[in-house]
Amino acid sequence: MDRLIALMGFDKMEDFLLKFVIPVIGVSILLFFSTMLFLSLPFWVPYLFLLGGIIFIAAYPVILRELKKVEIHENIHFFITYAGTISTLHINRTMLFKKIAEGRKYGVISDTAEKIVYLAKAWNLGFARTCRKMAALAPSRIFGDFLDRFAAVLDFGEDLETFLTEEQDAVMDDYETEYKKSLESIKMLQEVFISMTISIAFGMAAALLLPLIMGISIMVVIKWALLALIVMDMLMVLLIKGFIPSDTICHDLPIKDEGTKRLHKSLMITFPVSFILLALLFWWNRLPFLTNLAVASTPLIVSGLLAVEEENDVFRRDKAFPAFIRSLGGTIYVRQGGVISSLGALRVHDFGILNPMVINLYRRLRLGSDRFKSWIYFAGETGSNMIKNFINIFAESVYLGGNAQQIANIISKNFTRLLSLRKLRLQLASGLRGSLYGALLGFTTTVYMSAAITKLLSGMFSSAFEASQVQGEMASIVSSILPPIPSVDMFTVNIYIGVMVLVHSIMSALMVKLVDGGNKYAALFDMNLMLWLGALLGWGVPKMANWAFGTMALG
Repeated sequence: MDRLIALMGFDKMEDFLLKFVIPVIGVSILLFFSTMLFLSLPFWVPYLFLLGGIIFIAAYPVILRELKKVEIHENIHFFITYAGTISTLHINRTMLFKKIAEGRKYGVISDTAEKIVYLAKAWNLGFARTCRKMAALAPSRIFGDFLDRFAAVLDFGEDLETFLTEEQDAVMDDYETEYKKSLESIKMLQEVFISMTISIAFGMAAALLLPLIMGISIMVVIKWALLALIVMDMLMVLLIKGFIPSDTICHDLPIKDEGTKRLHKSLMITFPVSFILLALLFWWNRLPFLTNLAVASTPLIVSGLLAVEEENDVFRRDKAFPAFIRSLGGTIYVRQGGVISSLGALRVHDFGILNPMVINLYRRLRLGSDRFKSWIYFAGETGSNMIKNFINIFAESVYLGGNAQQIANIISKNFTRLLSLRKLRLQLASGLRGSLYGALLGFTTTVYMSAAITKLLSGMFSSAFEASQVQGEMASIVSSILPPIPSVDMFTVNIYIGVMVLVHSIMSALMVKLVDGGNKYAALFDMNLMLWLGALLGWGVPKMANWAFGTMALG
């Protein structure tokens, strides 16, 4: 508990109670009495505010800890690579932590490094003692173990460069273990998501019969099912995004490569065309609701395919990068630090898809452009998030006077290892995509079939009820058995089902991109295919029901 309180920024339990617990309880009680006295709501609604306050107090520290843990795991591999490369400068421990904290480039890790410097220097605690204290408070086991080992090295006086070079394998091994655990978590969430999707579908199948049994309007069932589906989809997206470390493929720099520029130009065309097409289709009003959505979103497939092509180009650049950085580091070492001359010598070598970027980098440096901006432009032209982070580490370490060959070897080794882990993630994303398509197929078929059966039985019961009104005695008997049968507006029902398929398609496509870390616009491709799958089922299932049950087709 003390670790959670410290993680939230409170010094002791009393501060936590006074500054967090009491204000939250006070707001909950205020909302409780406000809703109870001034609003005409069901009796149980005010108690939800009290329950929500208690849950928030209990859950917030745990959620905050998990979010910080995820942030550390998203940066730990970049941090240890940077620490290893910067140690080749033979700097002291104070400068090492100051460089790690500089610019807050590693999030929670940089914050921790800043605190270590402050406590060790301003409070005279010493680096070894401070590292042990921060290790006990670290939300990540990987980072905590590293700080413990670092403290031991400081006690024994081991050389920092030797220690941090050896730590590359130790930290990367731990990172690999956590990475694979996150993949297992994704698999578990995948199974839960698919199970819940099918459960909602079968729940709707049973609930759609309620209008015939209890006289409840079918629209009540549809609206609650839509709400349940939206809540489930949003919850799964938040869990994947918030609690599983991401592995972003494309960078977020303002400098874009040619593939990204082409993608953005296509979006400026396809989105307006889709909106215009959607407006025309609804004005024409000849096709079913879901078919209108599928047809209108079809132009977005072009942008989705361009995004997929951009992802593939980034993959190829990532694969070529380790060989390039090793060659560059070795050449700089041989030439005693001549970066420009080393790049000039490397131009004759074939680095495949990286060749244009290498030539542009050489020209910028040769013309006297700002050297760090030149490397940023190189990273921007590759489109890769991993290259962006590792090239910044390389450029800073080399220009500060580090051993270029050692720096390049550390970067190349860790980069190659990350590429191997990414392959596992992409395989998982591919399996997830297939599972989501299957879940959508089962969900849509079940819902449309249930609606068709409800329409059929509603027509049969209504006909029986009307026929019984002709005979006085039969009317009283039928009225006692059958509740009043509400009319089933299949046009409105189909709209609600179409909205369900739309929401589910968008969220499913987004989940795939969150898992594989790819370009978010590539989700447009999967979204459109899912919409077309739903539209075809929306047309085919009622036809099949009409053929199987010998009754009218749905609206």
